[in-house]
Amino acid sequence: MSLQTLFNDFVKGLAEQLAGYGFEQGKGRVFRRYSAAGDALVIELQMSDHSSPTEKIFYINVGLVLAPAWEAARQRYRLPESEQPRPLYGIWKHRVGFTTFSGGDQWRIADEATGAEVSEQVRRRLDETLRELLPLLDREAFLAVADRREFLGAGGWRVRAWLLAEQGPSPELELLLFTERPAHTHKSAMIQNIWTYANSRSRAEGSG
Repeated sequence: MSLQTLFNDFVKGLAEQLAGYGFEQGKGRVFRRYSAAGDALVIELQMSDHSSPTEKIFYINVGLVLAPAWEAARQRYRLPESEQPRPLYGIWKHRVGFTTFSGGDQWRIADEATGAEVSEQVRRRLDETLRELLPLLDREAFLAVADRREFLGAGGWRVRAWLLAEQGPSPELELLLFTERPAHTHKSAMIQNIWTYANSRSRAEGSG
């Protein structure tokens, strides 16, 4: 069996596994599951430049993408409305590796033996990963773990900030960005992007 056939079979198995979790495959090797609020859990197969005719080397990228953060990024980079998010736009990004949330993250398929081994390992790791991540597509659950710093650590405030920004500028958002955050961060790209997006929401509502 050719290396390309082995790899194609691996991707087909990955797609079938993710479909069982409610993911849909987009262009390329990207799979997405959306929440009712428009947030997305995105899984992407990224090929390594070190792949060769005798070995397929790749990464499995995962991103949790909040709808308002994605909309802000799409506006900022002038992407078409038809564009869908990838893991790099996630408020949380990760690579699925050999052990839970740690360890090596470069996967290799060279022959039938490694193809079978990688398929088994990836299936197990994805099951473990999705059990932890899928509940976070519920915004109340995501906000709760973020506020407790259980998932994003000190950066958990960003979840609340983006969800507030989706509703437009408010005293609560202003307090979070410009009082609770250190003064030296007020002109940072992150805070300015959130505040700019909130104000764009206000303008959109005003013109509607």
